[in-house]
Amino acid sequence: MKKTTFPKFAGKIVSVSIAGDDHTYALDSPRFVLQGGRWFLIGTVPRGGSNGDWSEGAISAIAWDQVVTYLIFDSAKHYQKGLEKFEKYKHKRKA
Repeated sequence: MKKTTFPKFAGKIVSVSIAGDDHTYALDSPRFVLQGGRWFLIGTVPRGGSNGDWSEGAISAIAWDQVVTYLIFDSAKHYQKGLEKFEKYKHKRKA
């Protein structure tokens, strides 16, 4: 049987895009866990990882087979800088 290998995300913030969903989901130090025959990426929602930070600190699980793209940030600070740039860009587009 072929061994499944996954990227290592310890100490990173990972932002994923899901097939058919315009929203992105961020996880702090996620790991892979097999549940019900499917692989999930499980981690903690970081500050800025949800609208109004309502889920900050919660554990979130994302089905890996639904992920279409992901971004890896080296730290929470790196992720926050990216969010700030995105917010500025979004604000400029509305003006």
